[in-house]
Amino acid sequence: MKESTSVVFDPDWRDDVFDCRALEISLTLPVPTPRDGDIWIEVRATQDETIFGQQHTYKPYRRKTVILKPSELSQRFTLLDENGRAIASDSSIASAIFPPKAWMSDSGEERCMMLAAAKLAKGHVLIGGLGLGIYPQFVLALGRPIGSITIVESDPQVIEIVTRAWLEKRPEQNKNVKIVEATIEDYLSTTEQVFDTIYLDTWDDADPRLLAYVNELIGLASPCCLPGGTVRCWGYASMVDAFIKTAKALTQQGFPWARYSLDPALRAYASWLEGKEGHLSEADIEQAARTCALTTRQPLIAYERHRCFSMMGNSRSEALRNAALS
Repeated sequence: MKESTSVVFDPDWRDDVFDCRALEISLTLPVPTPRDGDIWIEVRATQDETIFGQQHTYKPYRRKTVILKPSELSQRFTLLDENGRAIASDSSIASAIFPPKAWMSDSGEERCMMLAAAKLAKGHVLIGGLGLGIYPQFVLALGRPIGSITIVESDPQVIEIVTRAWLEKRPEQNKNVKIVEATIEDYLSTTEQVFDTIYLDTWDDADPRLLAYVNELIGLASPCCLPGGTVRCWGYASMVDAFIKTAKALTQQGFPWARYSLDPALRAYASWLEGKEGHLSEADIEQAARTCALTTRQPLIAYERHRCFSMMGNSRSEALRNAALS
């Protein structure tokens, strides 16, 4: 039985920091593929991009690689035309109603977030989630003092695409890199290896409804760290910020908690709030929300995040739809 000793996880560590080197380091990325099957790749010309609230202009442009997958909503609902016939899920109409999900990309923000973590990698490194291979490529490009890189990825298509695009073209980088096909939960629960650096990124956005799941992974990862090792999670501080902001806003609005399905962390906060009488200070609310955000643990398979309340969305209509689903 591995024991966690002096493992460092700093919930306030931030990766949403701009670093121009993230845009300058050359990466070996996949080429475009037709829309066929569960995932496909697009390469888009980008001239202007917002990076952590700041506008950035490329001269003349930058090529951005995106792995897309069908919207999860398209798998839950069937669209019918005016004659009651099912509309194909890959049609332009279906894509307009349920836009494909940008699952992974090398956007400016993504590059900066990966570089922020890569700059701190050392020793034997475990990566949860292969993505486009950005983080390990940054680690190697920066010449970090590493002994090995182990990448755990559950999707065989992603492994095939990225291996073909990156490691087969850069065999010199393949020397100390091992890719394991497994879920990160299974790997962390069964491996006897221990690591100096663990970097987790197996979720596709910074949705605060994922906090209980990420906390579960942190709990599983800590015993796999050597004494003094570090566990870092993509977007964690941003998720905590969003959770606290949501909890404060809903509390101030007198939100009808019992009428909606809530994610585990928000449910824990609602339970804390229940029975509280009199005026609650903003500091009390913020502290309680932060505690729930940092300590609530639950595997993702135990709850359906898309059925849990959220005010988030890329547009007002999407936010309203997300709220209605709960």
